[in-house]
Amino acid sequence: MSRILIRSMMIVSALAIAFSGYAQKSEPIPPDMMGTPGTIVGFVRDTACLLRNKDASVAKDEESRKCIIQCVRAGSPLAILTKSGELYMPLSSQLPDRDERRRLLPYAGKFVRATGRLFERGGTHAISIEKIEVVSGW
Repeated sequence: MSRILIRSMMIVSALAIAFSGYAQKSEPIPPDMMGTPGTIVGFVRDTACLLRNKDASVAKDEESRKCIIQCVRAGSPLAILTKSGELYMPLSSQLPDRDERRRLLPYAGKFVRATGRLFERGGTHAISIEKIEVVSGW
């Protein structure tokens, strides 16, 4: 086969794979997978430093704020850290799950109150956010 034909087939295949996610229809979530209604208050930040550095918490100084911003800009996942130290990962309210990072980006480095559906499994916490608002720190 010619190189042009092979490249064309590769491009078409890549585009088909890339856009296949957009064609998926959201399905209703079964009741046993809906979680528990609840509200959490916490600090939105990247997960990288929190998991690597046992002393990491909220951004208390300029160096910590810079670190959070750099990690967020580099694409680190975002989560909400509660005062008790629980880390809540964001879930979307639909299946298949959608990326919630864009929704949390405006809140990175801020204290928030998030209301929605809470989930827990094996010590991991998650929230499907229905409402989120900035609040003063703890």
